[in-house]
Amino acid sequence: MPRALLIAEKPSLMRDIQKVYKSTQLPFTIDFAAFVGHLVELKEPHEYNTAWKKWDLNLLPMMPERYEFRVKKTAYKVFKDIEMQLKSNQYDFIINACDAGMEGENIFYSFYKKVGCQLPVKRFWTSQTTDGAIRHALHHLIDENDILIRNLRNAAMYRTIFDWLVGLNLTRAATVKGGRTIKVGRVMTPTLAIVVKRELEKQNFQPSPYFQLELNLGLCKALWFDSLSKKNRMDTREEAESVLKKLTPTAFVQQIDTERKTMFAPSLHSLLELQKEANKFYSFTSAETLKIAQSLYEKKLITYPRTESKHLPTAFAQNISSNLQAASSLPKYSQIVKGILGNPKRIQKIIGSKKYVDDKKLTDHHAITLTDVPLGKKSLSPGEAKIYELIVKRLLAIFLPPYLLDKTAIVFECGGEQFKATGNMVIDKGYTILYESFKRKEELPLPTLIQGQQLRVNDAQILSKMTEPPSRYTDSTLLDAMFHAGRFVEDPKLQAILKDAEGIGTSATRAEIIEKLLGIGMMRREGKSLAATHFGIDVIQSLKDHDVVSPILTAIWSKKLKDIVDGNMSARQFYTEMQSYIIDTTAKFKALQMNVEQKEVVSVGKCIHCGHSVIEGYKGYSCSNKSCKLFISKTLMKGKITVTDAKKLLAGKQTREILFTWKSGKKGKAKLRLIDGKIQFVFNDTKAKKT
Repeated sequence: MPRALLIAEKPSLMRDIQKVYKSTQLPFTIDFAAFVGHLVELKEPHEYNTAWKKWDLNLLPMMPERYEFRVKKTAYKVFKDIEMQLKSNQYDFIINACDAGMEGENIFYSFYKKVGCQLPVKRFWTSQTTDGAIRHALHHLIDENDILIRNLRNAAMYRTIFDWLVGLNLTRAATVKGGRTIKVGRVMTPTLAIVVKRELEKQNFQPSPYFQLELNLGLCKALWFDSLSKKNRMDTREEAESVLKKLTPTAFVQQIDTERKTMFAPSLHSLLELQKEANKFYSFTSAETLKIAQSLYEKKLITYPRTESKHLPTAFAQNISSNLQAASSLPKYSQIVKGILGNPKRIQKIIGSKKYVDDKKLTDHHAITLTDVPLGKKSLSPGEAKIYELIVKRLLAIFLPPYLLDKTAIVFECGGEQFKATGNMVIDKGYTILYESFKRKEELPLPTLIQGQQLRVNDAQILSKMTEPPSRYTDSTLLDAMFHAGRFVEDPKLQAILKDAEGIGTSATRAEIIEKLLGIGMMRREGKSLAATHFGIDVIQSLKDHDVVSPILTAIWSKKLKDIVDGNMSARQFYTEMQSYIIDTTAKFKALQMNVEQKEVVSVGKCIHCGHSVIEGYKGYSCSNKSCKLFISKTLMKGKITVTDAKKLLAGKQTREILFTWKSGKKGKAKLRLIDGKIQFVFNDTKAKKT
């Protein structure tokens, strides 16, 4: 019987597949292994050519003839273990069980190339981790030569190479010209430009006064407006006082307009929509939401989270009752679920609509929703509980009636001037009953009046106000701006390209880009807001109108990658165009004048080896004495080592408890201490463990 080695992207997914495999009859046997995300990465420039270690404009652009991978230091043991398995000559083929998408292809095939494997590959493809979905994927493995899989693999590889070339060459050029490290990226730089533009608008904003005139009619209040321009404000107090003098003791109803608004439940979550909603309701950062969603996915409670789609496939929707049943594991929604399941005609009507179920609007993955696995006794963190409940509400909402609202506008005439009052009356709360706790204000209806009715004017007052500057971006609004990047260009054709490419970045990378800009000091957080720093502003102003600043660039190249996937562009053509772009763009960067503020040097303590200052850098804390090897990374097994932690380590003290993720995928807390320049873990009631 043929024998296969199945390689999953993470140990948790490997265990899930292993469990299902034990009760599944297949015409081959399977052994199992697991990556821990990316095991390999593209080599550093000096590993291709020792001369490239020097940051010199004359060496740019750097473009190797062949692109090669190296094993990541943090993944060396996992790489060697799987390499030994493959070289045991006991397998007939490999099963690629990395995540179903472009990044999953990249993770697997970069390893496959590095290890030099020649075995044929079958693709395990599913966006769910339920037992049924896993069993189906095992029975329907896809051949590696399938046209879609092959194109996806090529696009994944060239995206990695393109990003490496842009980041490497433009970062080095900008850094040499600017005198300090200036990171440049095809998505990162346009994102920074969006934030800088808003920051400069805010800084340059000049508030100006305006005036409104309000009538108090007892039963309601109404604002003056100009019937021609429809404006309800005046530029000077004199204008307002002139209108005020015309007013009479009574006003009469001139016009009543009532419009029924029907608002259906929003689409199911894409990752972008989930991140925006979590930021709006709970102030979660985009990175926090992605991390929590990934955890819920690994617990089999929700479908694959890194998705751009807001729709479900028809086949999935036909069995939606089991997913709805899982929602009833939250007691507060059990009666709502019971009511939905008791109305099968409405369920079929929703499934048959294109608003929520549409095979043509799917990307690599469908919308985020619940799996058919009930919560049961699974323990959720407070953050997981909140995100899980948001996903529950979105699913239930699409099967509930729409929100019905009567919007009424009444126009009054007083002294020949017109005033307007508006109000809303809720006819049916519909799906919004799920969101009562998030409502900021109640809808207030207007009194019942008839046309021609007179009302006494109790009071009339001039309201003095000032125009306000544009608000800074939050995680939610910046994610939205990245997705709808077409708003920042004027050319209709380029807008269409950006819309088709779904903006800049992907659902999987946007949160990472924001966090990277914060980490390198080009942006900072102020409460929920994101502000550009002086450094970030200097970088964008120095780059001026260079195309790397524009969202157009990344959209055009994303479109080219999509063309590879769709079979509309060959990999060879993409590579040729990529080379031409890198050569031309690097030449332009070398001619730039980078005027940026010098970096503030942050010392976290004295080196335990030589006594020199230890300085904070982008990736960690290093001794200012270049001949000294002391270095403390800012990230250790996904745990964050802060400036305060570094200061304690250098002072011979233990850090706070930090959450780490072990190679097995399990998480645990430990303190750290520094012994002879080596980091050691300190566990409660246990001996220190070296890293």
